[in-house]
Amino acid sequence: MFFAFGATAHEWGTIEKKKSVIKIYDTSSKDNLLLDNQFGQVKVNLWDKNEIRIDIHIVANSSSDDRAQEYLDGVVIEDKREGNQINVRTIINKSNNSNGWSWKNNNNEKNFVQIDYNVSMPKNTPLTVKNRFGNTNIPTFKAPLVVVSKYGTFMANDLVGSKNDIDVSYGKAEIQQITNGNLDISYSTLELEKAENITLNNKFGKMKIGEVETLDGQISYSGGRIGTLKGSSKIKLSFSGGFRIDQLTQSADNVDILANYSSVVIPMENNECNFDVTVSYGGFKYPNDRKVSFTQNDDERKDNENRGPKMTKQYVGKIGSGKGTRVKIVSKYGEVSLR
Repeated sequence: MFFAFGATAHEWGTIEKKKSVIKIYDTSSKDNLLLDNQFGQVKVNLWDKNEIRIDIHIVANSSSDDRAQEYLDGVVIEDKREGNQINVRTIINKSNNSNGWSWKNNNNEKNFVQIDYNVSMPKNTPLTVKNRFGNTNIPTFKAPLVVVSKYGTFMANDLVGSKNDIDVSYGKAEIQQITNGNLDISYSTLELEKAENITLNNKFGKMKIGEVETLDGQISYSGGRIGTLKGSSKIKLSFSGGFRIDQLTQSADNVDILANYSSVVIPMENNECNFDVTVSYGGFKYPNDRKVSFTQNDDERKDNENRGPKMTKQYVGKIGSGKGTRVKIVSKYGEVSLR
């Protein structure tokens, strides 16, 4: 473990004090790493060494030298190694900071502390990152990964491991590619370019997925858009206005949607499908310029059951030959459109 200290006086009347901590651990194939930080960034890079190196930079800023030192002294980096588990945590001594300070989220802050982790680690070591009030950047990762991000942005380029558990709240998730993952996104924006197999829980936010193979999702109080669906999907929607899928490929075999107070749009310009659509207190639209045949169409029923208003209607049939995607939608208080 190594420490370094420094102090700087700025022209605008603030005192900046710095402290650096370096932690190095030899590792084996059985080791796991947990990072628990707050008020700063966590950046992770992979290398070929059997070693974990964590460079931690702490900056405290205040209008007085004593106060800046007080803030700096209030930050403690605690590490513990038990068996195959390595834990590194940022501890804030609140008694040292009774007058309050914040994360350095803009250049006008005069009282703040920032704790940044720069991590280099083996590519096969499982990792858990918990970070609050700061951004988390993991460009590429291959081992099992758990991320819990609050009040910050989680950024990743390529998550190719077999297990990725990502929990983002009150922030943003920007992921270029993920192979397999569980995504829990709340009060946040999700931007995902490409995914193979994901389970998604998205509530009170925004969602945009470029391309996905298989999706099992629950979307609540969030708008949602999927560019291309290549495999199967099972989606539950609640109060999600404007949910749509832009394109279904020929390999998309099943689309199963349960929607409440949500509109659903599924593209059928170049697709053939079997559909089973049930709507309650809503409407169903289908292409007028395609061959559409029904085995059940409650709009055209002539029997006694069609007397008076019918709040729930079912439509079963096919577009074209019906050899393509199987589409099943149950919707309450929303419009369904195959177009």
